[in-house]
Amino acid sequence: MIILFKFFPKKYVAMAIWPFIFVKDKDIQFDKTLINHEKIHFRQQVEMLWVFFFFWYMTEFLIRLMQHKKWDKAYRSISFEKEAYTFEKDENYLKNRKFWSFRRFL
Repeated sequence: MIILFKFFPKKYVAMAIWPFIFVKDKDIQFDKTLINHEKIHFRQQVEMLWVFFFFWYMTEFLIRLMQHKKWDKAYRSISFEKEAYTFEKDENYLKNRKFWSFRRFL
């Protein structure tokens, strides 16, 4: 389910919190690449029983932020994001994705 939510930080346009995808602008709800990216996050969240996903996500973000000293570089270095950005254009990725595939990007 896609929900319009206009209160995102500047550079962010969408966020997946299973079972919802929050988007900043109603026009981007039709962007197949963006929606596929967020659906990859859905799968990650379900695999990690939701709460562990967010714990791991924030922990990894903080570690990456200490490493890189830059917010955007830290965000892009998170294993979940690396997987989602790598395969966001592949509409068949989720059909063939193996369990905990994000680990390849650690």
